[in-house]
Parts: sequence; C-alpha cells; structure tokens
Amino acid sequence: MADNGNDLPEQRAGFLARLSATETIIVAIIAMIALAGLLLVGKGFYMKAKAELFAAEKHAARNVVG
Repeated sequence: MADNGNDLPEQRAGFLARLSATETIIVAIIAMIALAGLLLVGKGFYMKAKAELFAAEKHAARNVVG
C-alpha cells in the first residue's frame, strides 16, 4: 500500500451541499427556532437582572428616606 504522489485527496462536499432543497429548508427552520429560543432565554435573563436592579434601587431609596 504505497502512497502515490499523483493521488489527490478526496474533497468532501459541505454539509448543506449534500442535502436536498427540502432538507436544507428544514435545517434552516430548526436553526431559526433554536436562535429564537436563545434570544428568549437572553431576554429572560435581562428582565430578571433589570427587576433585581430596580428592587435594589427601591430598597436603597426606602432606607435613605426612612
């Protein structure tokens, strides 16, 4: 099994190139749903942090006043 210098390595087609049009659309839809889910999780963390900051400011203002 000697290596031949004339043999070119096989080039593999990309992942999406091997899929049909319908499969590519399905993969794109799944990716968009996953991205939307990540955005919702991020928005939830933002809302929680904002609420905690607001509560801390309200608590600090209450301590200054009374």
